[in-house]
Amino acid sequence: MDKEIFKQVSRIEERTKLFADLAQAQTEVICKGKGEALCKLRAAIWSEKSQNLECTLASTAKLENQEEFLGYFFIGGEKYYFEGRISVTQGKFYIPLPKELFQLQRRQNYRVRVPENYQAFFTIVSVNSLPHTVTGNLADLSAQGCKVVSKITALQMKVADKVTGHLVIGKNSPIEIQGIIRHIKNEDSLKNLQAIGIEFEKISPILENKLFALTMEIHKDIFRRPS
Repeated sequence: MDKEIFKQVSRIEERTKLFADLAQAQTEVICKGKGEALCKLRAAIWSEKSQNLECTLASTAKLENQEEFLGYFFIGGEKYYFEGRISVTQGKFYIPLPKELFQLQRRQNYRVRVPENYQAFFTIVSVNSLPHTVTGNLADLSAQGCKVVSKITALQMKVADKVTGHLVIGKNSPIEIQGIIRHIKNEDSLKNLQAIGIEFEKISPILENKLFALTMEIHKDIFRRPS
């Protein structure tokens, strides 16, 4: 676990209080399972005896019984992540108190650094409406933009150029995105690499949810890596 991104909530008393507060405030818990869509659950009842949080479904996408997921929620102005396995009984969704709960450091916001050797790419297919192809590895991603590391090419892109590209992460379907270049700098002159900062444009609520689901997918990978 990257300690610059997450801080572990180690005391069981703290985790228990957070889940009890979730139920009292009927907070939304967002879950990313095996599918591409995000499942939204509404916290309803915290059981001290069973150590389970009973939730109701608040989205069309849903988790199946015993499906593993990565979840997050906001409470007290802070954002928390955890992994779990959902139990579904008579339309109710039960989240067990996680053994590990992590608080996202505020300065990180939604942006996630993409781990090395992760299968994540961004291919620029047009620059200022003219066809060009530049493929690079995704270095970081948020719902607002990304950083791409690519080979320096003969194409001289510059700040404020408008680009269209395809974002591909793991086995997820490619997503076409429009954006504007905010910065370009040499990343590694020996390897002839450049870093391209792209701010996304024309982001609809549906596309924003897809992008956030992808950041969740990357967070799942981070959770499974050793500290």
